[in-house]
Amino acid sequence: MRSDGREFHLRIVKTSLLILFATVALCLPFHPLRAAEDAAPATPEGIGWVVREINGKLAAPSGERGLPTLRLDAGKKQASGFSGVNRFFGGYERTGEKLKFGMLAGTMMAGPDDQMATETAFLQALQGVSGWRMNKADLELLKGEKVVLRFTVGAAAK
Repeated sequence: MRSDGREFHLRIVKTSLLILFATVALCLPFHPLRAAEDAAPATPEGIGWVVREINGKLAAPSGERGLPTLRLDAGKKQASGFSGVNRFFGGYERTGEKLKFGMLAGTMMAGPDDQMATETAFLQALQGVSGWRMNKADLELLKGEKVVLRFTVGAAAK
């Protein structure tokens, strides 16, 4: 009789666990935190961005260091990141959908010609920015209505 009681108890535990796992598995796609991760950010600030396109051309990784990055610090009103060979920083102003970068400073290392070309194009595009918008989860920096830089969220832009 004791073994029957144990078997019955094990069946109840197994069935309960199966129901619990099935319920969790069904609820995961609808979890509110997961939906928030897929939503576009309200502002470009406080996020590490990695460039995808510069002036309509896909950006190629800059050697071992990867693609140029951008981070906007709302508290300090400071932009910073990696420009292709060097690190950069400088001020910016954002009012609604308007965005303008001030003078940017950076390290002064030289690199291979292709990486220096990427850096020059990236920094020149930043200097011409007049606005921003979100396109799904991508950040687009605009010069007038033209997209000059397109970014995606990336860990490399810390």
